[in-house]
Amino acid sequence: MDIPDFQPQQQNTNTAPILNENRPSKLKKYLPIGIGALISLMILVLAFGVLQNFFARASGEIPQSLVVSEQTENQAKITWTTEIETQGVVNYGTSPSALNFPQPETVKTKQHSVDLTLLSPGTTYYFDIQVGENKYDNGGVPWTFTTKEIQKTQAPVPTAAVMEEVQATPEPTIEERSCEETDCDNIKAKLGKGCTTQDYFACVKKLTPTP
Repeated sequence: MDIPDFQPQQQNTNTAPILNENRPSKLKKYLPIGIGALISLMILVLAFGVLQNFFARASGEIPQSLVVSEQTENQAKITWTTEIETQGVVNYGTSPSALNFPQPETVKTKQHSVDLTLLSPGTTYYFDIQVGENKYDNGGVPWTFTTKEIQKTQAPVPTAAVMEEVQATPEPTIEERSCEETDCDNIKAKLGKGCTTQDYFACVKKLTPTP
């Protein structure tokens, strides 16, 4: 009986090729994840910078030291300052919910001044300030001012000298003719008692013969 010749199989101890074969597959798996994380980080950094610049600009354009001056019956001046150069618009009207009249600035500046003209006397106006799409007011409500009333002219009061002159001037009196006498002696007797010297001379003249 033949005995089979069993020879021990040699164990393969070379595992390096297997590890090398798995390494590219792992790189392919995790490389997109790493690139995506890096891109997300860059986007976050850029977004933070944009937001920081936006809020810095927004805070720099907020109106400060606002003053309403030179108010007359028909106009008023609005002045304010900003930390950065801006070009604003004053929106105003006679109702806090209807600021329908815009008055824009002509240039960008930090020292702002806008003249409102053609206003109505004795009227309260409401206004806010707009820079771009942002509107600024007095803590949620519009700022206000009131134009002056029209000054009424008074008639001149006469002075004391004029009043004395008027009082010193007597009014002319009209003497009524009440002498009914026709006799010259009777007229002469009633002089100052209804008859006058004119009546007496007229009577004498009638009696004097004409040459």
